[in-house]
Amino acid sequence: MKRILVERGETSRMGRLFEVTDQTVRNALRGRTLGDMTERIRAEALRAGGVAVPKRRLRKDGNTINV
Repeated sequence: MKRILVERGETSRMGRLFEVTDQTVRNALRGRTLGDMTERIRAEALRAGGVAVPKRRLRKDGNTINV
């Protein structure tokens, strides 16, 4: 799942809109959680001008780590 980047202050606005914590919004935008609320938060972020970007991949000692 791709990360969604939003402008400063959007996570707080969406937290108030959906009545959840800022951490919940951040986790949804980073693709760390699944569920109906996550999909609604991600859809709102894209509607508000957010940009979906692929997760970064780091290589360390031959192992791939998703960040």
